[in-house]
Amino acid sequence: MDQNLIISENFPELINLFAGNEVYMIDEPKWYDEIRSEGGNKYRFLNIVSHQSEEVIPLAQKDFFFRMANAIQTDRIKMDADGFAVINIWDYKGLKWPNLEKLFSPKYCIFWGVDPYKLDVPCHINAHTTYRECRIIAVEDMQHVEADIKQKKALWEKVQRMFGFGKK
Repeated sequence: MDQNLIISENFPELINLFAGNEVYMIDEPKWYDEIRSEGGNKYRFLNIVSHQSEEVIPLAQKDFFFRMANAIQTDRIKMDADGFAVINIWDYKGLKWPNLEKLFSPKYCIFWGVDPYKLDVPCHINAHTTYRECRIIAVEDMQHVEADIKQKKALWEKVQRMFGFGKK
C-alpha cells in the first residue's frame, strides 16, 4: 500500500476545514530504494530536474542538455550518455541528499531549477559549492538557461571549473 495520504495534494480545499488559516507544511524525509534515471552515470555526474512531464529530461531541452554534456571533455573524461545520470525528482517527495549519495555516488552535480536546500544541500540558485566531496552547481531550469545567453555562459564557466578544463 503506497498511497499518498497528504491532504494538501489530494484535496487542497480541505486544509482550511481542518486547520483554518494556520497551516504548517512539513517536509518529511523519505527514503527511496531506487530512482528512475536516464544515463549510465559512469563519471558520477548527477543532474537533478523537477517537472511534471513523463520524460526525465524535458523533450524541448533534450538537445540543449546533450550539447552541453557532450562538450565536457578532459584528458580523463569524454562525457556522453553513459557518463551522466539525470533524475526528475517531481514524484520523489521528501527525497534528501544522503539518499542520492547512496544511489548515485555523485562527484559532480547540477541542480536544474531545483532548490538544493530542499534536499538539505547548502547551495543557492546561480551558485556553486563543494558539499560532501561533490562539486555542485545550482542554476535556473533548463528552459531559462537555454533562453538566456548570460546564464548559458555563466553555467559553462562553472562547468569548466567543476571538471577542471577550459579557461583557468
